[in-house]
Amino acid sequence: HRLGRALYAIGGNPEAARAAGIRVERITWGVYVLAGVLASLGGLAITGYVGAISANQGNGLIFTVFAAAVIGGISLDGGKGTMFGALTGVLLLGVVGNLLTLAQVPSFWIQAIYGAIILGSLMVARFAGGQSQE
Repeated sequence: HRLGRALYAIGGNPEAARAAGIRVERITWGVYVLAGVLASLGGLAITGYVGAISANQGNGLIFTVFAAAVIGGISLDGGKGTMFGALTGVLLLGVVGNLLTLAQVPSFWIQAIYGAIILGSLMVARFAGGQSQE
């Protein structure tokens, strides 16, 4: 799809994408608006799941989302990664999180395990790809 290729190009090199005739600013704004709408829908879904609203309701989720993206092969440099990889990372981390919760592992250790998974994924990406991800 054209939009997907444009996003991929902008993530890899915005200046080159601009030189190729892609409206970088317009697409960037559109993606931010879409992300905001999807975040609000996610907030509504979590509110329905929990049954209450709190101002800091999703504060602990950013680390989990970051871990899922890294596990899925999303490059921290941008311009790399696939939708399938991102979905795989989310599903894998969800299964790991649910298993640890069912095993009654304390929340602190679950976050520590997520951190270890991130470090392991970054090290695998570094040695497999031959490039560092900063």
